[in-house]
Amino acid sequence: MSTNVDTQNAVQFYNQLDDICTTGLRQALNPQTHVYDRQILDNQWVHTYDAYPTEDLTSTAICLIGIHRAGLAPSSVDLDPQQTLQAMTALARRRNYPGGFGLVVWANAVWDGLPLDELQAECGVDLSHIARHVKAITTMETAWLASGLAHEYRRSGDERTLALLDACIDELIGQRYQPATRIMAHAGEAAEFGHGMRRWIANFADQIYSVQAFAFHALLTGSERSRKTADDLAGQMVAMQGELGQWWWHYDARRGGSPQPYSVYSVHQHGMAPMALYALRAAGGTDHEKAIAASRRWLVDNELGVNMIDPDKPTIWRSLDYDEGRVHEVVRKTRSLLGLAGDLSASASRPALKLNYETRPYEWAWCLYAGAIAREVAAPAHLV
Repeated sequence: MSTNVDTQNAVQFYNQLDDICTTGLRQALNPQTHVYDRQILDNQWVHTYDAYPTEDLTSTAICLIGIHRAGLAPSSVDLDPQQTLQAMTALARRRNYPGGFGLVVWANAVWDGLPLDELQAECGVDLSHIARHVKAITTMETAWLASGLAHEYRRSGDERTLALLDACIDELIGQRYQPATRIMAHAGEAAEFGHGMRRWIANFADQIYSVQAFAFHALLTGSERSRKTADDLAGQMVAMQGELGQWWWHYDARRGGSPQPYSVYSVHQHGMAPMALYALRAAGGTDHEKAIAASRRWLVDNELGVNMIDPDKPTIWRSLDYDEGRVHEVVRKTRSLLGLAGDLSASASRPALKLNYETRPYEWAWCLYAGAIAREVAAPAHLV
C-alpha cells in the first residue's frame, strides 16, 4: 500500500495543477461549437482541427470524462454537459473516425447519455461485427473501446455490452499482447496500411491504455487473465522506466526495448500512467507508487531542468522532443519504425532536446482524472 507521505505528495502535486487545468478547459471549450476544439500550439491558441483533424473529437470525449471524474460542477468550467454530449455525437458522425468511438462510449456512459444502440446509430458506428471492427483499429483505440464498454456495462448491466467488451479484451490479449517481451503490438494484421506497416513498433499509449482496460475488465468480471496481463504489462513498463521517471515513446513488441525513447510527454507522466497504474492497484495488481511518484517528479526534474508546469500561461507544456534537423528526423523515424534503431532507452549519451510549447485539451482532463483518484474523490459512475 502507499505510504501516507506518498499520498500527501500526490495530493499536493495535483492541488497545484487544479487551477491550471480548469482554466485551460474553460479556454479550450469553443462556445460556438460546444466542443473542445481549441489548443495551444507554438505558444498560441489555435483551432485544434487545423493541426489534428480528429483531435477535437477525442479531446472532447476525454474532457467530458475527466471533468466528470473530478467531480467538477459543470458551470465552474462553463460546460453544459448535454449540449456538449450532443455536439460530440454529431462530431463523431462527421469525423467518421471509428477508432475514437470508444472514448465517445466512455464519455456518454459516465454522463448517462444515450443507450448504446442509439449512440451507435447517431454516430454511424456498428459494433454488431465487433471482431472485425477491432481488428481494423489500433491497440490504443481498442483499449479505448474496451474502457468505454466497461463503463457502459457498469451503467446498463446489458449482457450484450459485456460480450462486446470481452471481444475487445480477447483481441488485445490474444492478438496484440506479446508474452515474450511483455509489450503490446501497435496494431493487428488487418489494420490500415500505415498502422499495419509499423505493427511491431508500438507507442506508450498502446501500452498504458491497455493496462487500464485490462484493470477495468478485471474489476468488473474478476478475470484473473486480465489482471495478470495488466500486471505483467505494467511491470515491463516500470522495468523500462527512465532514471528520471520517463515513460518512453516507442516500444519494439517483437524484440523488446525502446527504439525511439523521445518524445517524453507530460500527459503520460502526470495523467495516463498514474491513472492506469491506480486502476491496476484497484484491481488487485501490483502497487507501483514509487514509479508513479517518479513519473510526476519528471515534470520539474527532467533532462533540460525546465519546469513543464507554467503558471504564467497557464498550462502544462506538452513534451521534450528531439532537437534536430528535418533530414535527421526522417532518418531516425524511418529506422525506428523499421526496427533498425536498437534499444536506445538506456543510451549513455542523452540526445539534444527541446521543449515543445504545445498543450492539447485532453492533457488538462487526464490530469484532473488522475488527481481525483489520488485524492480518493468518490465517483459512482466510474470504475476507479
